Amino acid sequence: MSRQSLRAKRDRIDGGTRIRKPSPKAGSALGGRRGVVAVQVLVILTALLGMAALTIDLSFMWNVRADLQRTADSAALAAAAFLAEVDIPADQARNAAIEYVARNEVMHESVPFAVNGVTFGRAELVDGRYAFVEVGDNEFPDAVRIQVAATRGLYFARVLGFDENTTSASATAILVPRDIAIVADLSASHNDDSELGSYRDTNVNLWDVWHFLPGGSDDALSTWPPEDLVGVPLDADGFHVQTAGPGFGIFRKMRYGEETLDGTYDPSEDPGLLHLPRYGNGISDWNNAFLSDYLAGIRFENGAAYSDLERGEIVDTGHHGSSSRYRRQVAVAMGLARWDSGKAGGAWETIPDAIHGNGDDRVDSWELTWTEPYFDEPGSRWLDYISWTGSSWSRMKQANPEFQNAFGIKTFVNYLLERRWSNAQTPELASAPAQPMQAVKDAVDLMVNVVDSFENDDQLALDIYGYTVHHRVPLTSRPDLHEVSTGVNGLSGMQAGHFDGWTNMGGGLEYGIETLSQAPARSASHKMIVLLTDGRANISPTGEWPHGSWTDQQDILARAREYVLDQARIAAERGIRIFAVSVGAYADTAMMEEVAAITDGQHFEATSNDIATYEAQLQEIFIRLGGKRPVELID
Repeated sequence: MSRQSLRAKRDRIDGGTRIRKPSPKAGSALGGRRGVVAVQVLVILTALLGMAALTIDLSFMWNVRADLQRTADSAALAAAAFLAEVDIPADQARNAAIEYVARNEVMHESVPFAVNGVTFGRAELVDGRYAFVEVGDNEFPDAVRIQVAATRGLYFARVLGFDENTTSASATAILVPRDIAIVADLSASHNDDSELGSYRDTNVNLWDVWHFLPGGSDDALSTWPPEDLVGVPLDADGFHVQTAGPGFGIFRKMRYGEETLDGTYDPSEDPGLLHLPRYGNGISDWNNAFLSDYLAGIRFENGAAYSDLERGEIVDTGHHGSSSRYRRQVAVAMGLARWDSGKAGGAWETIPDAIHGNGDDRVDSWELTWTEPYFDEPGSRWLDYISWTGSSWSRMKQANPEFQNAFGIKTFVNYLLERRWSNAQTPELASAPAQPMQAVKDAVDLMVNVVDSFENDDQLALDIYGYTVHHRVPLTSRPDLHEVSTGVNGLSGMQAGHFDGWTNMGGGLEYGIETLSQAPARSASHKMIVLLTDGRANISPTGEWPHGSWTDQQDILARAREYVLDQARIAAERGIRIFAVSVGAYADTAMMEEVAAITDGQHFEATSNDIATYEAQLQEIFIRLGGKRPVELID
C-alpha cells in the first residue's frame, strides 16, 4: 500500500479532517495584516473624533446663531411696538431695543449692543410684500431694523486653529398698514341720552341741543361747544337769557326755564313749561296770569289785538271737544297761530286779508293763520308736536307723567329728538350735539387724527347702519382720511336715525366685511372692523323687525342676534378682526364680547350714565384703536 493510501486510511479512522500546523513563514504574514488594520482603525477613530469635535462646535455655533436671532427678533418687535404708541419718540423705541437685547442672553452671556444697531425706516409695499426703506431724521418711522453680533470661544476646533467665532443676526419689524372699516350704529337711539326720557338716568343736555337749532329771528350757533354760561346774563327770575334756539310764540317769553335736569327736577315747577291739558285735567295753566298776560300782549298787523271775548274763548277748556279741536286751541293759546274768529270787535277786523270766521266759540281749522314757521316747513306742523306732547306713549311721559301736555322749549326739542329724528325730517339735528351721537363723532374724529398723525399707509372706510345699511365713505388713505369724520359724507354731518331707525347690526357687519374684501383693500394689510353700537341687534337676515306676538318678536330678535354672530364667523374666516365698542347702558355687551372673541379682537365699553364720563371713555378707546397697530417681522 502506498504512503498516500495509508494516510487517507488513517484519516478515515480518526473520523475527521486533520489540521495542519502553519509554517513559520505563513504566521508572519498574518501578523502584518493585523498591524495594518490597527493603524487604519486608529486613523478612522481619529477622524471620527475630529468630526465629532467639529460637530460639537458647529452645534454650539448653531445654538449661538439661534439665540442671537431670537434676541434680534424680540428687540425688533419691542421697538416697533413703541412706534405704534401716540407721542412716543423714536428714542423710546431705541431704548426698548437695548433693553430687550440685554434681557435675552446668548448661551448664558449678555450681548454687547450699540445704539447704532438700531435703524429706523418705513415699510413700503413692493410686489405684494413689504420692504424696509431707511428714512431721514424728519420722517415718521413705522419700521425698525435690529442688527446684533456675538463672539464666542470654540472648543475642539482650537486644534484646527479656530479659537473663536463671531456670529451676527438681524431682524426687521414693521407696523403693518391697516385697512379699517368703521361700522357705526346710526339708529335713532343715539339721541336717547339728550332726551327727557333719560333725565333720571343721566345729565341730559337739551340746553346744548337747543342752542344749535334755528328758531324765529335767532341764529343757531355755528361752533361747538357753546360759550361757557358764566357771564351769560340772567333775567329777573334767575334764568339765562335766551341767546339762540327755537324762539316761537310763547316760547320767547318763557325761555328755556330750569337748566338742571337730574333726579330732583320737577316738571310741574319748571317756568319753562306751560301745562295745557285737554279739559284742564290735572296740572293746568289754562287760567293762570302768565298765559293771560301773554295773550293780552300779542299784537298782529296794524297793532291788532285779541278782544277780551276772544281771549276768554281761547282759554275756555269747555271748547276742546275733539282732539283735533283741542290741538288747534293749544296752538292759538301759545301764539303759534292766529285765530280769525269772526266775532264782532275781534282782532281779525283790522287785519288785511284776515279770514272771516263763523263767529262761534270753537277754533276751526279754516279759521287759523299760522304766524310762526316750523323751521322751513308749514306752520301746521305744530299740530303734530302738540299731539305728541299729549300722548301717553312718549319716553318723556314714561319717565315722568307731568311732561304730558307740558309745552315749551324742552318738550319741543325733545319732540324733535324722539319723534322727528331723521335727516329727512329735521336736518338741523345733524349739527346739534345730541348724545351719545356727539360723543361718537368726537371719538371717531380723534381716531382719524391719531391714524393721520402716524403718516403711514393705513386706509379708513365708513359704513353705517340703522334699518338700512350704507357704504358711506370707501377705503381712503392720507391725505383724505378725514373724509371719514368731517368730509361731505363723513360722520360729523350725520345724525342719530339719519336714514331710519332700528339696529341692523348684522347688515352693518356684512357691509364692513364686503368693504375689506375687495379693492382698494390690500391682501398684505391687516384688516380690522371697529363695530360701534349703543343698543341691541333687532333686524333679522331677511329684514324683519320685532312685530307680532311676544313669541314672534323674541324669535326675530334671536335671529337678529345670530345674524351678527354669523357675520363675525365670516370675518374670522377672512382674517378680519373685530374691535367691538359698546356705548351706553342699553348695549348688548355680552354679544359684543362674543363678537370680538370670535375674531380674536377686543371688546371696549363706554357705559357710564354720565355724559362727560363716557365721552372721555370713548375718546380713550378710539385713541387706543387709532394706535393699535399690529407688529410683524418681515425678514
